[in-house]
Amino acid sequence: MTEAPRRPILKLKTTPKPPEAAPVAVPAQSAPQWKCKPCGAAFFVADDLAPEDAVRCVSCGARLGKAEDFRSGSGKVRARRIGG
Repeated sequence: MTEAPRRPILKLKTTPKPPEAAPVAVPAQSAPQWKCKPCGAAFFVADDLAPEDAVRCVSCGARLGKAEDFRSGSGKVRARRIGG
């Protein structure tokens, strides 16, 4: 076992870990307010959507209606309100 190896032994380079960044405050999301009719997944409609923006299910991708229809309570939407 005194022979030199035929190939050099590979070593992993260890890099120092970057300093941890301060945690970013994430705004709390409200509880799900709607339930998708096609798949049954719960979701909420973001307040920053423009009224003409389409709302899609996060689970199945179905187009559920326009943001203004969800906010006004009238209009044809493919979702059901849950809770309060």
